[in-house]
Amino acid sequence: MRPRFRATPEQRQQLLTDFLEATATGYMEKLIALLSSDAVLHSDGGGKAPAVPNLVHGADKVARAIFGGLQKLVPADRTSRIAQINGEPGIVSYSQGRPFSVLTLEINRGRIQAIYIVTNPEKLAHLEPLPEPPC
Repeated sequence: MRPRFRATPEQRQQLLTDFLEATATGYMEKLIALLSSDAVLHSDGGGKAPAVPNLVHGADKVARAIFGGLQKLVPADRTSRIAQINGEPGIVSYSQGRPFSVLTLEINRGRIQAIYIVTNPEKLAHLEPLPEPPC
């Protein structure tokens, strides 16, 4: 489903920031409040990387899948950075300095309508390694 109302860059950035804060703190209610009631989680591991095997529908189930995935599927050494993904703000996560996943959000009416997570290493191969911090 294509969003009827295009989110402004500021709205996208704010929702992404709020999403990161909710997931980092484990605040389930905040995450659910960011999601539309019919939100969908899409995950693509390509059979080569950890991923949620099926689409997840509904704000409560999507939030639970996100928190469950963070505990079970994501490496403990993960480092995340906000980056431009296909011209929109998204999140690139790294493990051992290499790209582990890319997350993007689809926004509709001020809420997160869909979450797309790609962990398929073939689809991440073009991404640069994690930049070294400046000295």
